[in-house]
Amino acid sequence: MAEVTGISWTDSTFNPWIGCTKVGPGCDHCYAEALDKRHRWQGATHWGAGQPRMRTSAANWRKPLTWQKHAANGLLPDGKTPHGGRSPRVFCASLADVFDNEVPREWRMELFTLIEQTPRLTWLLLTKRIGNVHGMVPFYWLKDGAGYRPNVWIGATIVNQQEADRDVPKLLATLAAVRFVSYEPALGPVDWTTFPGIDWIIVGGESTQGAAARPFHVRLARDTIDQCRQIGAAPFVKQLGSKPMGDYIEVLLPFRDRAGADPAEWPKNLRVQEFPA
Repeated sequence: MAEVTGISWTDSTFNPWIGCTKVGPGCDHCYAEALDKRHRWQGATHWGAGQPRMRTSAANWRKPLTWQKHAANGLLPDGKTPHGGRSPRVFCASLADVFDNEVPREWRMELFTLIEQTPRLTWLLLTKRIGNVHGMVPFYWLKDGAGYRPNVWIGATIVNQQEADRDVPKLLATLAAVRFVSYEPALGPVDWTTFPGIDWIIVGGESTQGAAARPFHVRLARDTIDQCRQIGAAPFVKQLGSKPMGDYIEVLLPFRDRAGADPAEWPKNLRVQEFPA
């Protein structure tokens, strides 16, 4: 819900609501659930099946409209000038899932209306429920078959080969302007070369969020970079996590950044943070 965020692959985050349900191994140490339990927004927690999601304030919903005005003047939400004059990137629902079945349909339709009202913002909709996308986007985004809105990027969270085999074909079947993968936490190797058509792959290890972080084998980042070159995707190494393992890491540890998110502390061949063209 911030003009400025520590997430390196976006400029801002916007949460229209808060809450979700765990649906896979990537959710086991969910940072958003940990924050929800810590803050108990509106005196409750909002995680799990049957738990009501919490809609954020009207003031929060107005923020993207202000960001749209900044973007019209060539500025990012925080007032800074973006490199190359690009559109500001907004990661939507860092504390939720846009395509969560338990979110009221009316809320989601209001979000899509907001996206329509802010064409100068690039909306990054990342989901663990990629199979829900086609049935939940507005019908008027689908009626001419030309694709979703040009400022909408759709992403799927993938943590291992099993999830990739199941979900990447669903991602590639979407009509998004950019189709991306968040391979974080990367819990096992994935052969990305079997999925040409992905535009962007973000890879990273898990950081400690009230539980011991699972190991991140750094070779998975190297392999992802190499495979992205083969399929024409942009690779983005986000962080090495709180428990990186592999070549040369023992020489560099301990990292000052607890999430292993400072590229200056990494081996040089991992300092790759590219965006889709």
